[in-house]
Amino acid sequence: MALSDERKQKRVSLILSGAGGLLLVVWLVAALTPALRGMLDFGASFLLNFVVTAALWWAVRQSASEAKSFWRWLALGWGLNVVGNLAWAAYDFVVGESLAILSWIDGFYIARYILVFVAFWRYPRRALRAQWTSYVILLASATSLVWLALFRPVMATLPQPLLYFFGGALYPIMDVALVYAALLTWAYVADARMRTAARWLTLAMGAYGVANWINFGARSASLDAASFAAGLFWLLADVGTGTAALYAVRRPTAPAPMTPLASPSTSTLAWLTLLAAVPAVGLALVDWIVRSAVDGMLLTCAALALVAIGYHWLFFRRMDHNEDEP
Repeated sequence: MALSDERKQKRVSLILSGAGGLLLVVWLVAALTPALRGMLDFGASFLLNFVVTAALWWAVRQSASEAKSFWRWLALGWGLNVVGNLAWAAYDFVVGESLAILSWIDGFYIARYILVFVAFWRYPRRALRAQWTSYVILLASATSLVWLALFRPVMATLPQPLLYFFGGALYPIMDVALVYAALLTWAYVADARMRTAARWLTLAMGAYGVANWINFGARSASLDAASFAAGLFWLLADVGTGTAALYAVRRPTAPAPMTPLASPSTSTLAWLTLLAAVPAVGLALVDWIVRSAVDGMLLTCAALALVAIGYHWLFFRRMDHNEDEP
């Protein structure tokens, strides 16, 4: 029975990885060939997304205990991404018009972010402490950077600038939180094979974020703009996620668990997160000095970062005080 399971595992992994590799080649050929660009590269990208979703569900089936739940959250998230892509394609085919910068289809993609974030947030189980302050700081700094570098220079040319900002910048900003959540999972998980899978997932979240930052910059010039670089990084995100899923369950007799490390080394991540407040506060100050005017968005981000730092400091100071008491 064990030998049969191992053969089945190898066969499924070979089929999924082979299909993914073939679609990757098709996308690259189509993207680099003007005559084939358009439907062919979009079709290859969509099918690869579907293959990765299948790989994640295969990981759910092959895993045990908490690892099964972890992969299920990810599979549900990628599944919603497939549904969103289908809805977008159907809308484009039926209506024949470009989507608004913020539409009902965004609901699928936002839900995808929530499910993927839950996977990283919950697993492996650990003491979360004041971890929310790290996310506030990172999101505040990311918002400041997007606002000042990509959005404000073209804001005057947009009919509904704030709607455009929240519709377009929402994704690259949320990507920062996902990358940090993936990094924490990588830092906390104890199993060596699952740590490797978490590393692939972290790289995948990073690639997805880079794609969204590039895409937002391109669409700041035109809503109909398309970027080869953004498409490539979205593809790399799918490749990294599929690789992680197949690697984690490559041995059906010994599924990778999601048990946490007893003493994870996360102090570096914590300090780097605090340093991430520098852009939020620094950009607001420099902008105020240079322009002799206060930017409301930058001021709000700086205030949020400072409040989060203050809470973080008080929280851990109180913890240290309680530990020193006899």
